[in-house]
Amino acid sequence: MPSVEALFRKVASRTGAWGWIGWALTPAALMYGITVRLRRVRLQGRGLHLGVPVLSVGNIEVGGTGKTPVTVWLARRIAGMGYGVAVVSRNTGRLREACRVRAEYIAPPSGIGDEALLLAESLRGKARVYTGRSKTSAAVKATSEEEPDIIIVDDGFQHMRLHRDIDLVVLDFEEPFGRGGLLPAGTLREPPSSLASADHIWVNRVKPGMSAEWVRRRIADFNWKAPVEFSRLRPEGLRLVGSGSHRDIPSGSVVAFCGVGRPESFRETLMDYGLSVSRLEAFPDHHEYSRRDLDLLRSIMAETGSQALVTTAKDAVKLSRLPGTGDILCMEVSLEVEGAVAELLADVEREIRKYRMLRGMETVR
Repeated sequence: MPSVEALFRKVASRTGAWGWIGWALTPAALMYGITVRLRRVRLQGRGLHLGVPVLSVGNIEVGGTGKTPVTVWLARRIAGMGYGVAVVSRNTGRLREACRVRAEYIAPPSGIGDEALLLAESLRGKARVYTGRSKTSAAVKATSEEEPDIIIVDDGFQHMRLHRDIDLVVLDFEEPFGRGGLLPAGTLREPPSSLASADHIWVNRVKPGMSAEWVRRRIADFNWKAPVEFSRLRPEGLRLVGSGSHRDIPSGSVVAFCGVGRPESFRETLMDYGLSVSRLEAFPDHHEYSRRDLDLLRSIMAETGSQALVTTAKDAVKLSRLPGTGDILCMEVSLEVEGAVAELLADVEREIRKYRMLRGMETVR
């Protein structure tokens, strides 16, 4: 039976008979749009000030636009400039209290969600990661414990209760304004007009050999002042889920599986790397894997005569908790970035210096 997410994608894409459901949900989407507009107007400028600059990396759509790789790239780059960085992510796991996420939490069940664990593993030695059911409480804890030069909030564009100094919005190259309109008829959390509030706009997953200029022109209809950054995913190599040891490309086909917002983009990444994908098994976003899932995947591998199972880095942090997953491969990716990157980093440095000056003035008083 198709998952709820798979059915929702059919509704949003207006696929076959499911399209009628999408059209029927249009009045609800209109009401939702009015609600989110009023909320943004009501809360704009009222967020909590932390005393350190806050950079939000968000989007206007449900599902994956690649915010987390952008967050990792920015955290590493800013840390490389000599600044202390703390990253805040909402916890999708069972643990409610705000806490620091350590990379060693990946092995045992910890009640911490996959994105926070992935951030901790990817930023080991570069930035401290904090998580909680409330991003605000996690940011407050990070500020008090770390005294960072800047806080980066992963998925923060709709988190109006926290003041942001720089709002960066990530869009997907193929569907920059989602599909099907606003929730629940489509994939948009907010209408494209909300891009007017963005300070920078980042177009992710630009296809190799393709120009993103058409996206820049579309963006200008909603925000002509914000500088635009572009990035494409670059496959780096395969490693084993358990040990992290790198492996060569399998000689035969592979079964790909993932629990991400856009599973088809994972297939494309694997094919760009030179892998032959016999089948893609898509699980719900943030899926918690079980022995039953592994048995299913291994039966598919036997059925298709494939040589290996391959998953994403986000899924690998959860699979490493389960026994018998040491032979599963994980695709590592990085971002190839261009566009107004220098302007974005200059804005970051300007905010850091501004807050340092303000703290110095308070100390003198």
